Amino acid sequence: MAEVNANNVANVSSTKGVKGGYIFTAPANTPLPTDYKTQLPQQWKCLGFISEDGYTETLDTDSEDLKDMNGDLMGSPQTSRVESGQFTLAEIKESTLKAMYGAENVTDVGGVITVKHNGNSSDTWPIVLELVLKDGRRWRKVVPIAQSSELDDLTLAVGELAARALTVKYLTDANGNTCYDYIQSTETTEG
Repeated sequence: MAEVNANNVANVSSTKGVKGGYIFTAPANTPLPTDYKTQLPQQWKCLGFISEDGYTETLDTDSEDLKDMNGDLMGSPQTSRVESGQFTLAEIKESTLKAMYGAENVTDVGGVITVKHNGNSSDTWPIVLELVLKDGRRWRKVVPIAQSSELDDLTLAVGELAARALTVKYLTDANGNTCYDYIQSTETTEG
């Protein structure tokens, strides 16, 4: 299909996760997928459900205005760029707790999960989100290097999900990128 030079409702969509599993992690330095359709190898482990709030990606940038002696703007270079994702992992299990508290702070031995709360973790890991757009179009979001940076409040009450929202920062990879999106096109076909 050729590029359409007009509004196209086929390009308008909401997003949901792939049924059966939509957020995956693997050990640091695991080879990353480079398309939206190749099946993930076994080292990619599903973190389970994300709450109904979904996955929120944030991009914070700052710039510094450079003005001449008359106050006229000569340029505005970007001075910082931080990309992050926030989501609530709904399942209480070893892999989700390791993402939140650090691998060295979580064990699952003899039927007991033990979590140590401290500031001793600087783990990084890749994330893959498997998403579906309208009409079954696929979208794979790949974060090469994620690091837990913030945990929201935990409310323990009947009728409330026993989970914390997790914010992860996207660190810059060797190519200078923080995230890759692979989205099935409505305007071109595979060659």
